[in-house]
Parts: sequence; C-alpha cells; structure tokens
Amino acid sequence: MEVLDYGALVDRARKHVMTSSEKRLQRVSLVMGLRGEGSTLTREIVGEVLDTVEGYGDEEHSASRE
Repeated sequence: MEVLDYGALVDRARKHVMTSSEKRLQRVSLVMGLRGEGSTLTREIVGEVLDTVEGYGDEEHSASRE
C-alpha cells in the first residue's frame, strides 16, 4: 500500500474529479448530516426525493444506494 504525506493527499484530492454518483452520495450525506435528532429520515428516502427532484429514474442511481 502506498503511503502518502499530507501534501500529497491534498494534491491528489484537488485533482480528483467527482463522478455524478459521488456527487449524489455527497448530497445524500449532507442531508443526513443536517437532519434533526428525532428525524426518521433515511438514506433511502433522501435518495428517492433526490431522484424525484432531479428527474432521475431509479435505474440510473440504484448502484449508489447499495
């Protein structure tokens, strides 16, 4: 396994171009982090809402829900 120093990790992160699936997972993560303590909101529900709002069918992002 390759060992990188902090500067190399930062450089690698700067150069990374996020895929649409990674961006979607980030949006789901943001919503989950912003929800209140008593929330019953689940990742699956957030994914379904994003699909509806963003106009995607279930097949396009089904892999990112697993």
